[in-house]
Amino acid sequence: MSEIAACTLIQEEPDRKTERYLTMFKDYPDVVTVEHLQEMLGICRKNAYLLVKRNKIHSARVGRSYKIPKLCVVEYLLDKT
Repeated sequence: MSEIAACTLIQEEPDRKTERYLTMFKDYPDVVTVEHLQEMLGICRKNAYLLVKRNKIHSARVGRSYKIPKLCVVEYLLDKT
């Protein structure tokens, strides 16, 4: 689900995923870096890069860094539970 779709969903009818999106990691920006991902999941740098490179958590490569939508991190966690 794209961030725009999530925003539309939040306005119309909030469900469990959107409620969790609004409450989980609210201190982090909507687009996070690998360093933020490490903090969010409590994992080492190597594992954070593996999740991103293996496309377990969707991201976009911008120059030499990865940009990860916070929504993708939340979806990854919800799919694992």
